[in-house]
Amino acid sequence: MRRDSGFTLLEMLVALVVLGLLLAGLAQASHFGIATYRRTTGTIGAEADRLATFRALRRLIAQARPGQPAGAAHNLALVTTLPRAAALSSRLVFAEIGVTGGGDLVLAWRPAPPGPPLGPRPAPAGEAHVEILARHIRAIELRYWWADRPDAAPAWHAAGPAGALPRLIRLRIVPAAGQRPWPDLIAAPWRAPFAAGG
Repeated sequence: MRRDSGFTLLEMLVALVVLGLLLAGLAQASHFGIATYRRTTGTIGAEADRLATFRALRRLIAQARPGQPAGAAHNLALVTTLPRAAALSSRLVFAEIGVTGGGDLVLAWRPAPPGPPLGPRPAPAGEAHVEILARHIRAIELRYWWADRPDAAPAWHAAGPAGALPRLIRLRIVPAAGQRPWPDLIAAPWRAPFAAGG
């Protein structure tokens, strides 16, 4: 028996099954590619946020001025300047860096009182402006490099000098469980003639 032009039903079914398998493989590859793209962009975004936070903290410490209370081991309080973008009449602010109960690393700041400090300044009254710098943080640990006596060599202390600036501040950000560790930040505050332990 001679066959007319066309395909049999069996040939059509085999072709449809093969086409279905190819489309399923293509869909899986597309899904994998999209998931990889999202993961990569999230990682790059998180690293960019981390780098921006690191730079902001380094700048705040580097721009510190004398007049802050004695530094603490888990909360950094300092008189510093904000970037020009803050558009304040005076960029000099009293800033506190700490971790909230919800695991956010925050910067809280208020405009600093005008005039040179005559001693450690108390925190200014009024509502603080709060900026979240990073999330999923368990704690921060601070150490201060300064000499506690004029004849002593500088050393790391758990508390900073009241009213004066230490030579260095080491800030360790302790992430929440399962988060990537942060490198230590060691920064030198603005020295001028105001540093403790010369």
